[in-house]
Amino acid sequence: MEPLKKEKQRKLMKVLAAAHRHHKQPEPGDAWEMQVMRSIRSVPPVSVKPTWAEMFGSLFWPLCPVACALIIFLAAAAFRYDVVAEQDYAQIFTEDTGEVTLLEPDNG
Repeated sequence: MEPLKKEKQRKLMKVLAAAHRHHKQPEPGDAWEMQVMRSIRSVPPVSVKPTWAEMFGSLFWPLCPVACALIIFLAAAAFRYDVVAEQDYAQIFTEDTGEVTLLEPDNG
């Protein structure tokens, strides 16, 4: 087979390109459309408000270390500075007015 001349090669390329441009593309079938619509319906809406459980979960873990550190700090401060004085403890335990009232001889 002899090689084509440049002019004939150009004409052949033009004819093939025109045939390719006018070639009808295959249309998708009904099954494909049904599959696409089903996948679109399964996509969640864009503006969904989060539930309270989701909001609590997203806030709980970042705040948990801060709350633990605060509890430890307050416990250490209460132990170090003795928030309730020792005399108050003694006064609470020694003053039991209910028992004294019941044991009085002239209570009524």
